[in-house]
Amino acid sequence: MKKITLKIFMIMCLLGTYVGVSQTLNQPANWPNAAWTLSGTYTAGGLLGDPTTTGASFIFDDDAAGNGSSDNIIATSPVIDLTAASMAGETWITVSGNFTYYPLGGDVLAIEVYDADAMTWSAIQTFTGNTTTVADYQNCTISEAYTSSVLDISGFTAGQLSGFQYRVSYDDQAGWQYGWCIESPTITSAAPPSCIDPSMLTASNVTDTSADLGWTEGGTAMVWDVEIVTNGTPPTGTPTASTAMNPYAASGLTAETAYDFYVRADCGPGGTSNWVGPLTFTTNCAPINAPYVEDFETFTATPGVAFVSENCWGATNTGASYFWESALGSDTSSGGTGPSPTITTGNYFFTEASGSSIGDVAELNSPLVDLTPLTDPALTFNYHMFGGQIGTLDVVVNGTTTVWTLSGQQQATETTPWELAVVDLAAYAGQQITVTFRATGAGTFEGDIAIDNPSFTELPACPTPNALSATNVTDTTADLGWMENGTATLWDIEIVDITGGGMATGTPTVTGVTNPYTATGLTQNNDYCFYVRADCGGGTLSAWAGPFCFTTLETCPTPSALTATNIMETTADLGWTENGVATTWNIELVDVTAGGSATGTPTVSGVMTNPYNATGLVGDNSYQFYVQADCGVDGTSAWAGPFSFNTPYVAVPPDCTNGIFLDSGGSAGNYSDNENITYTICPDMAGDAVNVEFTFFSTENNGAAACYDGLTIHDGPDNTAPTIDPAGGGTIWCFDRNDMPAVGTGDLQGMTIVSSDPSGCLTFVFTSDGSVQRPGWEANITCAPLSIESAEVRGFVHYVDTVNNAFVVNAQSTIASIEVYNLVGQMITTSKPNAAAGEANLGSVKNGVFFARVTLENGRTSVVKFVK
Repeated sequence: MKKITLKIFMIMCLLGTYVGVSQTLNQPANWPNAAWTLSGTYTAGGLLGDPTTTGASFIFDDDAAGNGSSDNIIATSPVIDLTAASMAGETWITVSGNFTYYPLGGDVLAIEVYDADAMTWSAIQTFTGNTTTVADYQNCTISEAYTSSVLDISGFTAGQLSGFQYRVSYDDQAGWQYGWCIESPTITSAAPPSCIDPSMLTASNVTDTSADLGWTEGGTAMVWDVEIVTNGTPPTGTPTASTAMNPYAASGLTAETAYDFYVRADCGPGGTSNWVGPLTFTTNCAPINAPYVEDFETFTATPGVAFVSENCWGATNTGASYFWESALGSDTSSGGTGPSPTITTGNYFFTEASGSSIGDVAELNSPLVDLTPLTDPALTFNYHMFGGQIGTLDVVVNGTTTVWTLSGQQQATETTPWELAVVDLAAYAGQQITVTFRATGAGTFEGDIAIDNPSFTELPACPTPNALSATNVTDTTADLGWMENGTATLWDIEIVDITGGGMATGTPTVTGVTNPYTATGLTQNNDYCFYVRADCGGGTLSAWAGPFCFTTLETCPTPSALTATNIMETTADLGWTENGVATTWNIELVDVTAGGSATGTPTVSGVMTNPYNATGLVGDNSYQFYVQADCGVDGTSAWAGPFSFNTPYVAVPPDCTNGIFLDSGGSAGNYSDNENITYTICPDMAGDAVNVEFTFFSTENNGAAACYDGLTIHDGPDNTAPTIDPAGGGTIWCFDRNDMPAVGTGDLQGMTIVSSDPSGCLTFVFTSDGSVQRPGWEANITCAPLSIESAEVRGFVHYVDTVNNAFVVNAQSTIASIEVYNLVGQMITTSKPNAAAGEANLGSVKNGVFFARVTLENGRTSVVKFVK
């Protein structure tokens, strides 16, 4: 919505010779206009309107360009020849149009003109902000008219006239700003008037009832006319004040009211200039008489939004990510700073530090407060500061004098109660003052600072101390300190032994102490809290402040950060961090695999090296170790630990003598990632065959879904021998505990693999993927000779009919059944001939080694091996 005021009408009616009848130059930019050029270094995502291509307005959103970007963007007009305007006597050039601008501070938006001789640019219009709403500049919804200051070309050379250009220039000065919208401008020429318009209107020293109104004189006028109207009221053209001086001290204004002011030059015989304006300003709130307390309960709390102004309070921020926020009492987004149900019954304020930079400043400004009704004025407020790294909270009077400050972390725990600050304002008795709560960021999201309930009141007869601290803490002593908010020179302290189950009683442990107070006789490694109250003399005591809690050091601190490095089959280096001055230690080493547990009795005492080289360990075992510092006359520390570690499994080549076949991780360990190991097991005696019975697989080795780790089994003495394949196809056996093998896998759990190679050997090629370490398998190994029976003893002969793909049996009696199995015991086919001759069809089974179980009618059963 454009702000159309009487100014436009008055200018059109009264410009006279300034506008001129013919007006040689009256050239709109006509955006979008391809004759204009766009230049500079900027983030493309911030350009919302490009006047050289598609934009009827030039719009840049520096906020959308992002933090850390340095943006400098310029739209430059084509060359405009001013020769005709100069020859017509129209030597005054101006640029006019409409704009919307939301500055944050430091950025510069201007209209500049080009000197073709000097090849330099200079500003004839520098914009000031007219909105604080992001949507306004993004959409040009609230724009104001402007006319630049006059460029006098009466002294221009021919080259300056013919080579003239103007441009819209923006520089965010490497800051993270908001943005602006410049609508398509118009450049015009006019003959110089006899009375030049003022420009650059300002309002300063604004109070609740007055303001100093100023401007820049464009000619030689010595007096001016001023008209002041409430914001939005059309001007009348009748001066509020005539023959005014510059600046003009406007008085009799109404508090908390927005005004527009206009000014025109009075040139005497030369007449008057055009009215210029408006400039809008707002008067301050009327002073609030003390005593005055603000609990922020009536504030409109919008969590996550920077506070601007309400109830005559206001805020300013130097960083877009560090600001004061008015928050609901239920809003805990400020983390450890609050709120506290004992302090905050409704709203409170905190600084939002997430994403802030070191040195960012957020200021919360009070209204003007009249301290005249108070005899001994003071400011009190509640605050809470907690975080790994937080900045500074200052109280500043009248924007210049810091009267209270607190730096750094308030407490070691976020549950510490809120503190009460008492600030003596005796130096400002009888005056009207403003107070600023100035927070300075430390560049961390943990840097929030919370405040509530600022009160301008009488200084308590005996103010309560605050900002308690404990420094130089040893095993038996601590320096206890605090901030005195009055004139007390003596204080009472109560120290509570929390570890011993103590509670605050309100009875001092010691009275009449100085600040700081050195507490002695404390117990090592103990939790304490202390309270303090001021003794203001004459029996007048403050309330107790506190608690502030701390922990004494250990006389013989417990070691920490235990490690086990250089772990071998029988040795390991056991290390730790010494937290005191001990030079000898005790170690207890526990063999967990053997069922051991900690006893508190050292395995070895008086160890003088850190790390300690433990020897005599057993491979493929789990261990735990504990360590204790020996501080001599100060005794020993508590035991630290356990720290667990495993000694590696050193694989023993499997054979029939060894009897157990383990993966490379051993029975207590894991096999490695990216492992590829070949095991060959051969019988001890010729004519024997190796039998491997898999007795255990880890539940993690389940091939039901995929085959990440597996075995390839070769029926022979090396990995070139034929493979013994799983029933599902392929050559790789996955480890399956659920009897649900995936396609191409088999279930090895509980299975026996038997060699049929003449050598009697089996070769296992084990591989694992590169992702994790896992437990593996165990198997029993036995070797036994193959049974050999003659045909006469068996009572039948057999052969393979390769033409009909069948296993054929001719017997001396009736054949009851023929069963054919593969090498892993799975039945391939069966038949019941019920005759002296019979066969079992082998179907589509692959070529390989098979076993046949033949049962005759007399009950005799024999197993024979054959090759298809």
